[in-house]
Amino acid sequence: MSGYPGSEETVARIEATVMPPCPLCASDETAEVSVGIVGRSIHIAAQTKKIRLIPNGPRPGDYFCRGCQTYFNAPPKKTPS
Repeated sequence: MSGYPGSEETVARIEATVMPPCPLCASDETAEVSVGIVGRSIHIAAQTKKIRLIPNGPRPGDYFCRGCQTYFNAPPKKTPS
């Protein structure tokens, strides 16, 4: 028991999320950037590599590459024509 109800389900959902690869180095070791460091977010981030916590905003990018240590935004989604 973590002391944070629902955190196991949150970690499972995050782990199932497909993150975009890094546009610079093509690494698939990327994480979503989350702003704010509180107990629950620290606990969740400690359980998965798919979250990158930063203490204050604004976010330097939507995602962080663990391979080349850079922040990036996901490419825009293509809309059907």
